[in-house]
Amino acid sequence: MDKRRLAGTDLDVSVICYGPMRAPQSNDDPAVTTHQRAMQAAIERGVNFIHSSYEYGVRWLMTPVLQDHPQRHDLLHVIKAPVPDWDDDGFDPAKLEARVDDALRELCTDRIALVQWMWRCRPHEEPPRLKLLAQIRDAVGETFERLRDKGKVAHMGCFPYFPDSAEAARDIHGNRALIAYYNPIELEMLPVIQNAAKRGQGFLAIRPLYEGVLTSRYTDQSALPPNHRLAKPKYASAFAHRARLANVLPEAAQDMTRFATRFPLMLDNCASVIVGLNSESQVAELCDHAQGVQPDPATVARVQDLYKDMTQQEG
Repeated sequence: MDKRRLAGTDLDVSVICYGPMRAPQSNDDPAVTTHQRAMQAAIERGVNFIHSSYEYGVRWLMTPVLQDHPQRHDLLHVIKAPVPDWDDDGFDPAKLEARVDDALRELCTDRIALVQWMWRCRPHEEPPRLKLLAQIRDAVGETFERLRDKGKVAHMGCFPYFPDSAEAARDIHGNRALIAYYNPIELEMLPVIQNAAKRGQGFLAIRPLYEGVLTSRYTDQSALPPNHRLAKPKYASAFAHRARLANVLPEAAQDMTRFATRFPLMLDNCASVIVGLNSESQVAELCDHAQGVQPDPATVARVQDLYKDMTQQEG
């Protein structure tokens, strides 16, 4: 498995990051064993980067895989930490540390390699988010420094939701990486990602397959089984973008799953792609796709031009 250095850190991470986003939340689910085997297969394949969140409600499934694994101490964990959360009054250092402590215990590790820090508020819009960030930014930096001194965490990255929030959070003390949704039809963060590269900050891409739209399984909504979740009207625009990609880029038409998996890694500062891995076959497929990707600014620029055309047409 190829590895890349996450810029701004000392972390050499696998280009595929195991995500359990769609793993079962109950031991009664017959898919539990399938997901645990997928995690085992990912580690055996060389995936050393593991993403998780208390919000997913699936760490109970991960713990048995990790607790006695011979490579347990070689794994690098990135955890989501939304503090403050939607209805919190403000930033609470104790709550953040509690989230870290829970993760250390549940993931059977001595240190969290990267905390994916997020701040939430209502309404979920830039002006109130920027106002809140201005009030809490110093406390956030101080808290991460204290947790780092305790040996509980190594680095902090930020998942900012919006471009202006990303720029506002870039110089929080200890912020080493940008983490964002990024794929061939979701490019609003690309200028911020490129600015982060100029500052020596690393980048991690989430949602490379756009919830399953950017795969080779379904070419359009008419091909979906009845009552499939992607048949909802809100995905119509995404499938329209997908069709435009397939019409213009031969590599996307030939194998959309492969193209979408590789696309984020065409950026110099993208160290890893965080993706849900739900079966051993999916582990093998996506890990194969992610091998040997080189920076490709020409393809990135071409996809960006398509994105701009589509969004202008929709506007």
